[in-house]
Amino acid sequence: MIRHLLRPLSYLSIEHKQKWIVDWLYPFIFSVISTAIIFILKKYGVISLYADGGMIAKILGFVQGLPGFYIAALAAIATFNKTDIDKTMPAPAPKIDIVVQGRNVVIELTRRRFLCSMFAFLTAESLIIIVLAIFAQSVYAPMKSLVSEPWQIWISAAFMFTFFLLFWQMILASFWGLFYLGDRLHQPDPNN
Repeated sequence: MIRHLLRPLSYLSIEHKQKWIVDWLYPFIFSVISTAIIFILKKYGVISLYADGGMIAKILGFVQGLPGFYIAALAAIATFNKTDIDKTMPAPAPKIDIVVQGRNVVIELTRRRFLCSMFAFLTAESLIIIVLAIFAQSVYAPMKSLVSEPWQIWISAAFMFTFFLLFWQMILASFWGLFYLGDRLHQPDPNN
């Protein structure tokens, strides 16, 4: 049951030598920079994080519309009528480990499977970000009264870093998906 619920996150298990850069390295770098800037600005009272109209609320307002877009893109890709989309991606093709009749099998991905996996992941990640944002706004005030100030800063910094990591991961994967949908999907493979 849990394995089926986590299936949209299988995009992260796709193996390709450069995919980790988009999935983890760039989001990590952007998260460190974003968290540092946010806490410098917060220290000087220039920015609010958890209040109505603060950073979390603004990101929440932006992200709330994305699941519908991602689901529409997923439906379009799943039903897109073009034979090239079902060919294995050019070498070195991304690979994923799937379960076939109870056994793990590594397969090379087609563009359709890659994009479907990506947009299912983006839908799930956007929903997780929405829930985290709502949770953060709801828990901040009670937590502030229960936790001493030095711990508040560390907990808030850890949360914001994690929140930004997911946010930047979603943004970068979205741009990658848009690149594939808008350009790469319509280009011939180099070996053709």
